[in-house]
Amino acid sequence: MYFCAMKWMKQEKAKKAPQKKTIKKNTLYRNFRAWILRLEHRQKYDTPSIVVRDTESHVCSHCGTEYTGAYCPKCSMPARWKRFNWKLLFLNFMDIWGMGNRPMFRTIRDLFWRPGYMIKDYLRGHHLSYFPPFKMLAVWTIILMFFIWLLKYFNQVSPSDIEGIVEHANSTFRDRLSPLSSLLLEQIRIVSEYLDNHLLYKFILQNVLVVIAVKWAFKKVSDFNYVETFISQIYINCQFHILAFATMLLTWQIPKTEPFFPYMEGFIFPPLVLAYDFHQLYGVKWKNALWKTVVVMFNLMIFYLILVLIVMGIITLVEHFTNPT
Repeated sequence: MYFCAMKWMKQEKAKKAPQKKTIKKNTLYRNFRAWILRLEHRQKYDTPSIVVRDTESHVCSHCGTEYTGAYCPKCSMPARWKRFNWKLLFLNFMDIWGMGNRPMFRTIRDLFWRPGYMIKDYLRGHHLSYFPPFKMLAVWTIILMFFIWLLKYFNQVSPSDIEGIVEHANSTFRDRLSPLSSLLLEQIRIVSEYLDNHLLYKFILQNVLVVIAVKWAFKKVSDFNYVETFISQIYINCQFHILAFATMLLTWQIPKTEPFFPYMEGFIFPPLVLAYDFHQLYGVKWKNALWKTVVVMFNLMIFYLILVLIVMGIITLVEHFTNPT
């Protein structure tokens, strides 16, 4: 009886041994996968809560409307206003730049914590929880321009030196181009020089092309229209502006501009940032987000080539009609 019991115990141990090894082998991956799922759940559902605290009745000091709540429904006057003091004056001044209210700081945090989910929340109607995209882009553009001016001042780079560097690069390009005598490359140079001298037109054109390229790349997995895609790209521009500002603080150098995207380079590889945004914004897997980012860049290259061909056609027609001979 004793030997039978021992034999049975050995058989049970032999059955359980491989299972224990398999569990130990897969424990690290399972824990990592569970941590990723918890992180994505927190990012997806970390939306600001809307709490109505004021339930008292008030009479508006501006239009005399009786109402219940924190703001007048007719003229939006706050129910509990304060007399002007130095603190309120400073907050009103900072509010011009978006620094005097909470949505600005929450928007900056969410642009790196949950950028895609934040953009979807804004497009779905959470407008008061986040800072407006165009106003935020204007604020960070002014901050970047001011900081670039400081870098040029402290690094003693004068505008004449910058023009000389640009002219030297252009002359070198012309010297290399002249033996080739390629009309296509010559037109590419003309278009690129014109856009470099007109940065506003370049920025608008690049954003329009990026919107079309992103819309075409994600048309099967997203129902965003062109306007919603444009708003999402404005927020992504703000994200890259903040990354460029942080890069300038760390390296004390002016970052370059991406050739195919209207974004400034940062200490993080730009396609990885775009893949991170697309992964959350369109709900695709990481490998699909990386592949879609490559597709967007390829679409932009095709669009730029078509633009150059159109410019060549226009120039050829103008020359034909002005000089028929």
